[in-house]
Amino acid sequence: MKKYLNDITAIFTIVLLGILFQINYVNDFPSHIHAWSQSDRYALAQGFVNNDLNFFKPETFSLLKNNQNLCDWKYPSEESITAVDFPIHDFIPAIFMKITGDSSPWFFRLYIILYGFVGLFILYKLSYLWTKSFYRSILIMIFAATSPVFVYYQGGFLPTIPSLSNAIIGMFFYSKFLFTQKHKYFNLSLLFLSVAALSRTPFAIPLIALFGLEIIRILKKDSKLIPKIIPVLISVLIILFYFFYNSFLKEKYGSIFLNNILPARSFEEAIEIIKLIKKNWSTQYFSSVHYFILVLSFLGSIYILISKKQSLQKEKSLFAGLIAIIFIGCIAFAMLMLRQFINHDYYFLDTFFFPTILLLIITLSIFPIKKTILINRISKFTILLICIPFIIYASNSQKERRVTGYWDRTTATIDNFKNSEHFLDSIDIPSDSKMLVLDAYATNIPLILMNKKGFPIIKTKRENIIKSLEWDYDYIVLQNEFFLSEIFSVYPEIITKITKIGDNGNISICTHSDSLLDQTLIGFLGLGDKYPVFESIMSYDTISNNLWQNTQSTSDLSYSGNKCGILTQDMLYGLTYKTQQLEAISKSQRTLLLSSFFRGDGSNDCDIVVSISENGQNLYYKNFNLQNLLIKQGEWEKVNLIFQLPKVTSEDYEFALFILNSGKTELYIDDFEFKLY
Repeated sequence: MKKYLNDITAIFTIVLLGILFQINYVNDFPSHIHAWSQSDRYALAQGFVNNDLNFFKPETFSLLKNNQNLCDWKYPSEESITAVDFPIHDFIPAIFMKITGDSSPWFFRLYIILYGFVGLFILYKLSYLWTKSFYRSILIMIFAATSPVFVYYQGGFLPTIPSLSNAIIGMFFYSKFLFTQKHKYFNLSLLFLSVAALSRTPFAIPLIALFGLEIIRILKKDSKLIPKIIPVLISVLIILFYFFYNSFLKEKYGSIFLNNILPARSFEEAIEIIKLIKKNWSTQYFSSVHYFILVLSFLGSIYILISKKQSLQKEKSLFAGLIAIIFIGCIAFAMLMLRQFINHDYYFLDTFFFPTILLLIITLSIFPIKKTILINRISKFTILLICIPFIIYASNSQKERRVTGYWDRTTATIDNFKNSEHFLDSIDIPSDSKMLVLDAYATNIPLILMNKKGFPIIKTKRENIIKSLEWDYDYIVLQNEFFLSEIFSVYPEIITKITKIGDNGNISICTHSDSLLDQTLIGFLGLGDKYPVFESIMSYDTISNNLWQNTQSTSDLSYSGNKCGILTQDMLYGLTYKTQQLEAISKSQRTLLLSSFFRGDGSNDCDIVVSISENGQNLYYKNFNLQNLLIKQGEWEKVNLIFQLPKVTSEDYEFALFILNSGKTELYIDDFEFKLY
């Protein structure tokens, strides 16, 4: 009875933590950290829905694929089918989406959450198998369940959490096999570890480690070979079959997923990368309390073994050896993929997280158990004391990882494409149209929200834009607020090649044309037949009104007239226009068009910022960095920017347009002009 009560307590704890950490985000569209990767997996699920659940032809919405020979360039394809590791964890949510006719994100997130619950419960059972202690097992389970990186992806879209859960289940059955020598447990272990390896390649490491340990045991005649031949053969053949099938998919259709190694290019680079990983992610892998418990348990177990001059029992020695082999395999994998670890925190979940948890299990199992009422009470209190900071830290991390702002291009892209499917329907865009998305920012996010296949151009280099305009597409899609900064600035000739046929204020739908040589920027933006409701200019040759601030000027190097403005390295704020009496923005939403000439020193790390505060609260803040907009050093260049301003409803507001010099840049400015339409 006590055993079942303990199990129920563990399940209740897992579910309670899951609700606490995930309830607020369960139906969120893939966003925030690694929204690109997560949206690609969400697109895979929707691809299965669209292809009538054809498991062997996984597809997303993207018609662009990675080309390993051309590095970051991509090649267009007629098919959206893509090579991908065994996509079982994208396929199962798709089944429910297909049955219900609802492709909302919560189906996918809930599937990953529930799979994570199973993994945590089996981790509790695995811990109890080795430690023989309910309290230590609960501690280990909560230790894993409150790792910030685990918590974040537990409610996500990546196959990492289900694969990790399968690896834990596989290790549980292998542990049962070590204790009982019943081959049904070995077979079950092989099954779950194989599925983990199929869906997430790094989880082949525990499987290979198990094979290695069993070979050693067979050579020592501690284990039998014959009963293992068929299950091992089946496991290897299935993995090889899908490996070769996936290679076939990659050869025929290409892939949107990474499929090559990325080691450090030198020893020095490896050291720098490791430092960056520590800086970026060490506090996201675990909290300081987690690290303290790890170190304390490891040192404590070593002290016990040495002071009592005892050795590990046979099963524990084998388990410790297996953990060591897994760690070695993870180190080897990390060296091969080191450049990915810089920006991809979930690679830790794919590799070192699993053996770290196993290490905690084996070290805590070494501590002697004293079953007294006092010890039980102390254990309860200690675990509660330890778990409180675990939970608080994980909860705060969830919130911090979802903080967004003006700098968040992913959120901006999602907001721009929200409800775009209905917009496309309203202007009679056929459902099978292929869309060329210039400045898509993420491979599948715009395409998912439009529910259209197409070519997402992420890097808006001049040559990329020119090349993509030659492809076989039906419509061109632009994000309005980034058109001038990301597309027009690098390829201004584009306005003579595209015609706008639809605009909902956030995105524009265009068609290609070669007969628009007379089209101007103002005409393309749809402002040609409109008069500005307000305009102001700082030319530095005339006396400005008192709304312009920081108007330092020089008679050297002016673009027009006799003077130009100057931004020196010691100035945090450059030219500024600030007012509380701009009636135009209180009457309607406005389009702000900015035009200015700049001459930079090469770094140009400063921002053009437009902000509006209302009742003391920030209503609007948008910035564009000049670093990528000014290409030529020591020459005057024109910059055009567009801002979509919200309507101000309060009389207590402030409008500001200014240059923020956070990068200590030296910059010359002339004919700085903005207009409101």
